[in-house]
Amino acid sequence: MVKIMSNVENSLEQKYDEYIQLLEILCKCFDENGKDVVALSISTAIRVLIHDTSQSVSLLSHLGKKDTRFLSTSNTNARECVHLGLVRRINVGVHDGVGGEAKYWPLCDETYFPSPVGGVMLDYDDWWEHEIVFQSNDSCLTRKDLVLTMANKDGGAHFDKKIQKKYDNFRHSWSGGSTLVGTESGTIRGYDNIPVRPAVRQIAHEILCSLRTKGS
Repeated sequence: MVKIMSNVENSLEQKYDEYIQLLEILCKCFDENGKDVVALSISTAIRVLIHDTSQSVSLLSHLGKKDTRFLSTSNTNARECVHLGLVRRINVGVHDGVGGEAKYWPLCDETYFPSPVGGVMLDYDDWWEHEIVFQSNDSCLTRKDLVLTMANKDGGAHFDKKIQKKYDNFRHSWSGGSTLVGTESGTIRGYDNIPVRPAVRQIAHEILCSLRTKGS
């Protein structure tokens, strides 16, 4: 029997397709224009697509797609004193602590280095709520913590104060446990950006890969 979709279902499918397209466009803007402020809009689009609350239902839930398994690209580097699961550090053209680029970079951006090979597929709850993607001696964040705090708090809305504090540690003052020091000059140079925005870009990459695999 052929299923005839209602107008509501058609409308939701259309909205879902629009948000996938929006996420793709925002990611392209992030990559090509170097404007990591776009991560704020990326986080909002992710929230609408996949996150359920007592007051709102995600597009994935509306369409019965919540059984999707999600790609985790979170990568462990034994040389790092903190866990930077979704980003890497790039230092290009920095000479004796001066000039060039020193940034946190989403793993999917291969401008300078190829993406790490592999990844695992996780159930939604494990991927969204349980896997730690940032960890230091003092704080840790899941994808849910990171995305919702950016979408809600940076967007002007209220969010859990305990999560806010951990997020702010990363957003405002956390340097990943290292700085660049010029060998001869001794010049100390920090990184040019913060890790949370490229990490949200990487989460969008995981979502798009996962939903394409689903055939969406």
